[in-house]
Amino acid sequence: MDTPKALRFGLTFLMPGLLLGLVWIQPLSARQPTPAELESIQMETKTVFEDFLQLWQEERYFEMYHYGRNQSRQQLSLEEFATRMVQLDWVPVGLSADKAPGISFRYRTMLYMNADVIFRHKSYYDLQFNKQKSFLLLKENGSWRFDLIQMIRSPFYSPSDS
Repeated sequence: MDTPKALRFGLTFLMPGLLLGLVWIQPLSARQPTPAELESIQMETKTVFEDFLQLWQEERYFEMYHYGRNQSRQQLSLEEFATRMVQLDWVPVGLSADKAPGISFRYRTMLYMNADVIFRHKSYYDLQFNKQKSFLLLKENGSWRFDLIQMIRSPFYSPSDS
């Protein structure tokens, strides 16, 4: 039995659209982490952030460099990064006790760590201020990485968190 021409015509044009719709919907739902994954990501990124902040406070720039995203490391050599960090006048001394760091999830492999950081002047120890910062973290090769360009512009630059 032959399928009527109108039905064949409709199936010919509707099926690719339906398949495309299913392919489009699938990744959107796949991006949403489960509550267990969210908790795991929060614990993992909090630890990475604390380690990175500790290195920054101690001005251990060569070690900080290894936390950088691949793109950042292609733009900045290790020596250039360390030199630019030494030239900064401000260094973080810790996080504000008033506000705990928070995470803004974008995807399983991309998030912003939002923290109220206390910065101190390197030469004038009495000069310090708090600054709300958003640090972009991307997961590359199984590890969370920071944007080194943001670091060499700190404390006055933050990526847009919108």
